Amino acid sequence: MKNILSLILYFILLGCSSEDAEEIIQNAVDKIENREVEKSSFDYGNSKSGIYINNYFNFEIKFDTSWSVQSQKQLNGIVEQGKKMLKDDSELEKAINAAEINTAYLFAIFKHEVGASVSFNPSLMILAENTKRMTGVKKGKDYLFHAKKNLKQTKLNYTFDQNYGSEKYASYNFDILTAHLNGYSTPITQEYRTSVIGSFTLTLIISYSTQNEKIELYKVIESMKPI
Repeated sequence: MKNILSLILYFILLGCSSEDAEEIIQNAVDKIENREVEKSSFDYGNSKSGIYINNYFNFEIKFDTSWSVQSQKQLNGIVEQGKKMLKDDSELEKAINAAEINTAYLFAIFKHEVGASVSFNPSLMILAENTKRMTGVKKGKDYLFHAKKNLKQTKLNYTFDQNYGSEKYASYNFDILTAHLNGYSTPITQEYRTSVIGSFTLTLIISYSTQNEKIELYKVIESMKPI
């Protein structure tokens, strides 16, 4: 799990408006080999007609079809680019490589196409991590404790809300860590929602810069229900 959420930060920041961001992601995607996900009982889910469905975790979530859904290939490309951006820290890169084996990037949407000419591009990402060997991770707060510690170790100017929140979606209890990125022309808020489900943690990450963007993203995550 170490530094996985740090990597997701780069995914989110690449949503900021910049022609360079679009070029970076496209170059990364172009370099990803065309490979199919190994077949197993684990379900990466699928999205169609504004609904993402995951049978493994038994939930569905509705989203606005005008938002830009990232394909699995695009997600893999962003992950690869994130590793390159962190390559100056060899220990961090090793941690990401090790964690990748048990981490699944399930679903991601941006309000606008990546690289669009907007001041910030709000987003949602859903990921799962196999934490069966992390015997101390029994609740979302346990996972988020380590996530917060790792985010503090980055060179980015993070501040955090003092208390964890808690919400229930699709019969699962999610603990919530709220982080703020300061020092940018557009202030950014990230909310990490994590639930422990069997031997996995399921995490929803939303990123926004305005109250309206927050409302839009809340509408998506609050649509989450069992199937």
